[in-house]
Amino acid sequence: DMLDECVRNVDAVVHCAGAVRANSQADYFKANVDITKRLAESVLRANPNLKRFIFISSQAALGPSKSEKPKTLDEQPAPVSDYGLSKLEAENEIKRLFAPNPAYTILRPASVYGPRDKDIFIFFALVHRHLAPKPLKKRKVQLVFVKDIAKAVALSLDSPKSAGKTYFLADQKAYDWGEIAQIIAKNAKKFTVPIPLPDLVFHLAGWTSDFWAKISKKPAVLNNQKVKEMLQMYWIGDNLPAKTDLNLPFVSLEKGSEITYNWYINNRYL
Repeated sequence: DMLDECVRNVDAVVHCAGAVRANSQADYFKANVDITKRLAESVLRANPNLKRFIFISSQAALGPSKSEKPKTLDEQPAPVSDYGLSKLEAENEIKRLFAPNPAYTILRPASVYGPRDKDIFIFFALVHRHLAPKPLKKRKVQLVFVKDIAKAVALSLDSPKSAGKTYFLADQKAYDWGEIAQIIAKNAKKFTVPIPLPDLVFHLAGWTSDFWAKISKKPAVLNNQKVKEMLQMYWIGDNLPAKTDLNLPFVSLEKGSEITYNWYINNRYL
């Protein structure tokens, strides 16, 4: 009843809540699939003329690419984690429920950074302390500045082209973690000491976190599934549809990391 009342007289719903860490697949599906489904059902029941339902999904739903060639949205999704599976299933529920009237837009951001972020902040904090950890193997990832996601939401609300569409959101350029550290360090005016780490170190960190999560019954920030995602060779997607349909220019890592680092300094995160 509460959901029905919330959505009854609105023009649009932007669903950006979700669980990015959980102790089990069931917990991911409860937060990311079941609640999304209930919210969509409320919209269709209480506000069938809603102009747009925007769902913030994740690149994890698409899965990693096989090479440095960007993975396109029409390729078969291949999530490698329960989080990715739950996001993909939530997308499928939205498509199924809105099938007669595709008044939805699905946005799949890459790894998100920016002011207030507390996950990639850990990497900024290490660089601030002159440390630049990285896997021994060069792995390429794309990042997206948080305000670009907000812009994509706003543009999707007004774009007829975005109805019934899914978009991947990220800066076009892919980087390895050594290059990301160099860019942050340049903006921070810090020297860094590269710390190449074998994959085993990341796996040990994941196993240790999983062990403590079972004892504390609190989801770990870094667990084995997150490590599995991190150690994929390529997380590269095609952002051209978002740039074309939404006329969305993405902020470069050079500019976005400068804004983010300065925000962390000014707000005493660092």
